Amino acid sequence: MVQQLTIFDAVPVKEAFAVGDAVEVVVNVEEKDVEDYYYLKLYEGSEGQVVKVLPLRQYEVLFAKSNQIGIFRQSELKRSE
Repeated sequence: MVQQLTIFDAVPVKEAFAVGDAVEVVVNVEEKDVEDYYYLKLYEGSEGQVVKVLPLRQYEVLFAKSNQIGIFRQSELKRSE
C-alpha cells in the first residue's frame, strides 16, 4: 500500500547552510556527467565560506585562498570543521 504525504509530512532537510558557514566541496557525480564532474573537480576538497543563499538549495561559496566564488548545490557541499 502506498501512502501519499502532504507537505506537512515532509522530512526537513538536515543539512541546510547559512551565510557564514564553513563548507567543503565534494564530488558526488559520476564521470559521465562531464560538465558537473569537471566543475566540481576544480574545487574538490577546497574549503570556503557561504556568502549567499540562492533559490533551489544552491549556495555561493567564497574560497579565500583563490579569492574565487563558486555556485554549488547543497548536495555538493559538506560542513567543514
